[in-house]
Formats: sequence, C-alpha cells, structure tokens
Amino acid sequence: MKRFLYALLTLTALAVAVPALASANPGEHHRHEQHPARPNVDWSALPADIQALKTQLDQIRTEQRSLFQQMKSQNQQIREASKTLTTEKRNSLKKPAKQLVEKMRASKDAIRDMRDRKHESWDSFHEHAEKKQWAAAKTDMEEILKQKRQILEKQQNIVKLQKQLIALINPSAQS
Repeated sequence: MKRFLYALLTLTALAVAVPALASANPGEHHRHEQHPARPNVDWSALPADIQALKTQLDQIRTEQRSLFQQMKSQNQQIREASKTLTTEKRNSLKKPAKQLVEKMRASKDAIRDMRDRKHESWDSFHEHAEKKQWAAAKTDMEEILKQKRQILEKQQNIVKLQKQLIALINPSAQS
C-alpha cells in the first residue's frame, strides 16, 4: 500500500510536469512528430502591433519558466514528504490525495488540448506571416496569446493543487 501511494504521487507529479514543460514554447522543446519544425521568424520585419503581441508572449513564457521551476520543486517536496508517511497515514490520505491527483490530471489533459490548438494557431500564423497577410497573422497571434494565457492559468492551478497535496501530506511543510 505504501508503494502504491508513493508510485501514484510520483507518476502524477511527473505526468503533470512533463507536458507542462513541453507547452512552454514551440521552439524550445522537442516537438511531436505531427508538429514539424517551423521556419524562424524575423520578428523585427513584422508590423509593430504583431511585435507588441510577441512581447506579451515572451512575458508569459518568462512567467511559465518560473512556474515550471516551482512545479519541479514542489514535485520534489511531494516525493520527499510521501517517503516519511507511515502506512496508517498513507491509508488515511489515500482518498483526499487521489482527488487532488485527479484534479491535476484533468488540468494536465486540458493543457495538452490547449497546447495542440496553440500549435495549430502557430502553423496558421507562420503561413499568414510568410504570405505577409498581416491582419490574419495578428489574429493568429492574438489567438496564441489567448491560448497561452489559458495554459498559464491551468499551470497556476496545478501549482495550487501541488501546494494542497504538500499540505495534506506534510502540514508542517507549508510555505
């Protein structure tokens, strides 16, 4: 039983962290086969309004990097705290921990869906930018920003759920 809860917590934390890292930036992480490498964009050659949207996108990416570090740190805290649990404590925490894990899994699945839509928007943006269809490219970039904000919101939710799991497993570890 002790191994089961430990394995469940570890797998969930990993399952949540890995897809979230992949959604940070389409050019910074390994791509899935269905998303081939895109050509580099010369952002300075694009209209100013699109460049401004790119700046907003960069700010979101910076915030996501911070969240990824926080998720990684909390994942480690969860692993360490779960190692200290007695069998009795594990059994008492099994149901509430499972609920939190299921919420994290649902957020992770939603992130994966949003990431796929974001990749489609990136593909559309690149097509429109290549053809110098600036109005359509701007609309695509606005959609990418909207999707990134939604992903960020889900990632922030995962951080909150991880904190709740840490507090549940080890109430003295709250920070």
